[in-house]
Amino acid sequence: MKKIILFLGLFDKDSKAQEVSTLDAFKIASNLLTDIIGFGTITEAVGVYTHDDGTIVNEPTLRIEVSGVELEPMKRLAIALKQAFNQESVAFEVVNSDFNFI
Repeated sequence: MKKIILFLGLFDKDSKAQEVSTLDAFKIASNLLTDIIGFGTITEAVGVYTHDDGTIVNEPTLRIEVSGVELEPMKRLAIALKQAFNQESVAFEVVNSDFNFI
């Protein structure tokens, strides 16, 4: 089974600053995750990112993990998050894992 992890930086790509509070970003991301996938885990992290123009930032980041879901819905989620938070990109990692509910 696959585990898919999205990394969503919270700095706006144009201002290179956080335009939406982390709590509000969590709510928006949670709503999109619920609407598109229906379940998952969101945790806070700090990411280091180099913008297309070479600017390097340390930014608040949301790590969104989902196991047992197909790739296509997760791509839709990544695109929705990218648009909602005005991002240059959303990092996307696919991990093969043993995942079960007990």
